[in-house]
Amino acid sequence: MKNKAEVMKEELRARIVDSGSVDLPRKLELVDTLQRLGLDYHYGKEINDLLCGIHDAGDEARDLHTTALRFYLLRKQGLNVSPDVFLKFIDDEGKITCNETRSLLCMYNAAHVRTHGEETLSSAMAYTKGHLQCAVEQQTIPPSILLDQVRRTLETPLFRRPRRVEARHFISVYERMTTRNDAILELAKLDFSILQALYCEELRTLTL
Repeated sequence: MKNKAEVMKEELRARIVDSGSVDLPRKLELVDTLQRLGLDYHYGKEINDLLCGIHDAGDEARDLHTTALRFYLLRKQGLNVSPDVFLKFIDDEGKITCNETRSLLCMYNAAHVRTHGEETLSSAMAYTKGHLQCAVEQQTIPPSILLDQVRRTLETPLFRRPRRVEARHFISVYERMTTRNDAILELAKLDFSILQALYCEELRTLTL
């Protein structure tokens, strides 16, 4: 199992390096997927290089979802990103002009990496939370992966979830996605099993 995982890790490493030439949304989705599946610790340098390149290219995003995901991932990486990137999606009354649930969910998560005094993000958090809660209560989101993600995020925003707990959960979510990459999914399952066995062995050693 470990040998197979090692081969798959190197194949994925090559894919991450090659992703520098793909469009911005696909780069961001790849990094987000690796982080949520708990695979990112294998690719610290590659992911950092990719995110630094995205940061240096400036704000190329045209839609709220891409802008929010870019902001979230770059801020998590410790890179400086101004909340002003969201101003183009906010009207004169302070309301977000996009009503797409997936985008608002991403915006809600992004707002949780705000710093003190960033009122744009504080207002965005309140607005998106209210919109998402209303959508759940009024059942305007059909039963789906998205609905499950909204409910889970309202309980615990992505930024506050324990990494290994999120990895275990997201493996089951990613498995249901039609856009999944089966090789990444298989590696995530292998890696999770290997780490679980390692943790169990360490625990057994400590309790002897």
